[in-house]
Amino acid sequence: MRIAILSDIHGNLEAFQAVLDDIHTQNIDKIVSLGDMIDYGPDSERIIQEHIRLNIAAVQGNHENALINKGLLKSFSVNACESLKITRKHLSKESIKYIRTIPLFLCFNQIRFVHALPPDSVTRYIDFVPPHILGYIMESYPEPICFVGHTHKLGVYECSQNKVNFSRPADKPIILNPSSRYIINVGSVGQPRDRDKHAKYAIYDAALNSLVVRLIDYDAQKTVQKILKLGYPEKNATRLI
Repeated sequence: MRIAILSDIHGNLEAFQAVLDDIHTQNIDKIVSLGDMIDYGPDSERIIQEHIRLNIAAVQGNHENALINKGLLKSFSVNACESLKITRKHLSKESIKYIRTIPLFLCFNQIRFVHALPPDSVTRYIDFVPPHILGYIMESYPEPICFVGHTHKLGVYECSQNKVNFSRPADKPIILNPSSRYIINVGSVGQPRDRDKHAKYAIYDAALNSLVVRLIDYDAQKTVQKILKLGYPEKNATRLI
């Protein structure tokens, strides 16, 4: 099975469509979306409707959760709160109903999928977790591989012999060690924050136990213009260019 894993689309339709176009060339069996499909960008409604239409497997991100959980919204920054207020106005009742059905995590093929930090957090930032604590976390659930997003930064955390090592995925495929445990951050489709402005997603090949990251060009200026036209905070636009 070849699985395409994407995260943090954040209402960026141009980036999302470019990624989908690339996925269609990669002999993919299943697509999994790791949350934060909505907000910051101008096309949250379109992206939710595409998830429904294409039957994309998804987990909740903190922005989906905050839409239906006012307690979490209180922890958001001023920029994020203002953005979500605008996003809510542009979401249909059908899309909000769908968001309420999205689970916090998924597991299949001995792989776990969660937005922020396993086993099921939508809010904790993995890069703030000390390595020795992360090692305990990685041993706390049964699946040897977990895919996450949330930080908008690519990264591979490998736990072997009670030691956690961090690396950044390269352009070429990575063969995973079957005796290790992994948390793999697939970066962001629509709001990259790792100095590389490409839309990003990952492909996991179960037969080869391999991982490859795809960096995709898209028309960021078109997204920027729509963000500003809808009155979102300017920061949402400048992050893209």
